[in-house]
Amino acid sequence: MNNNTELIVKNLHKNFGENKVLKGIDFKLIEGERVVILGPSGSGKSTFLRCLNWMEEPTSGEMYFDGELVTEKNIRRIRRNIGMVFQHFNLISNLTVMENMTLAPIKLKITKRDEAEKRAKELLRHIGLLSKADAYPASLSGGQKQRVAIVRAMMLSPEVLLFDEPTSALDPESIGDVLSLIRELAGRGMTIVIVTHEMSFAKEIATRIVFIDKGKIIEEGTPVEFFEHPKTPRVQEFLKKVL
Repeated sequence: MNNNTELIVKNLHKNFGENKVLKGIDFKLIEGERVVILGPSGSGKSTFLRCLNWMEEPTSGEMYFDGELVTEKNIRRIRRNIGMVFQHFNLISNLTVMENMTLAPIKLKITKRDEAEKRAKELLRHIGLLSKADAYPASLSGGQKQRVAIVRAMMLSPEVLLFDEPTSALDPESIGDVLSLIRELAGRGMTIVIVTHEMSFAKEIATRIVFIDKGKIIEEGTPVEFFEHPKTPRVQEFLKKVL
């Protein structure tokens, strides 16, 4: 396997009881790629993303990270390299911003407390929120919460960052701030998979677009191929509605 290959998914299925949400997905992510996942609501996009770091354990199929088969035994170690940013932030409400950011690296014994706090302060300073280090999430705006959630994910220095509709719960002004931060990470070469409904942002940031519908990948290609020369009637129909 190519040394630069980060993540390979083979014949991924995910069922919730009788509901078959993902129906045999094959996917390959290369270091430095920025893959945008598009598709209608209920198509399985978010479930697919959650399966990539085993927040949802696949019903069947295989996943390899840096050449290693992902299993129940090694997922905790591998998950450190796959950061996740959620639609609704998932900050812990009874912990301060600083405590939210340092919890994982301290608990996983990756860094000592003073080192974790130093890095957290650097990241908060970078996004203009150092003054909020001792604040609780309830006192932050939606955009501030999401920016904190993004730099919290960066605390473990992951190889891959997954974004599940990171702007869908935000007001228009906050959307711009969050997209700017994601844009900056992309510019630094971060490997990214993002589920979003922001079509103009998808065109701008993606190296590849993947379209999922009814639990299957229907079409994929570069932004130019996808938006200007869609191959399938389903994608053509989708683009007519969203552009």
